[in-house]
Amino acid sequence: MASPQRKPRTTKAKTLNLRVTEEQKSAFELAALIKQTKVSNFILNNAYEAAQEVIRDQHVMSVSEDQWNAICQALDNPPKSNPALRKLMKSKSVFEKD
Repeated sequence: MASPQRKPRTTKAKTLNLRVTEEQKSAFELAALIKQTKVSNFILNNAYEAAQEVIRDQHVMSVSEDQWNAICQALDNPPKSNPALRKLMKSKSVFEKD
């Protein structure tokens, strides 16, 4: 009978100390209680997710040479004038007050 696979254990080698206000500490403790986890795990998991999101937002997009040429061509050759669109852009938005 095959044994169930276990997640490999990771050793946390670094320490990160934080100074927080009493209000922040209380909020972390309550949130951790709601999520049924330890405060340090709650903070670590959420801070890590936020850091990953910031990094993803700054990710450099890679394109092939053909895609790059298509982008440059589109920028160098703007679309033809569209009178109806020009009129629409000059009119008030439906969200603007009269």
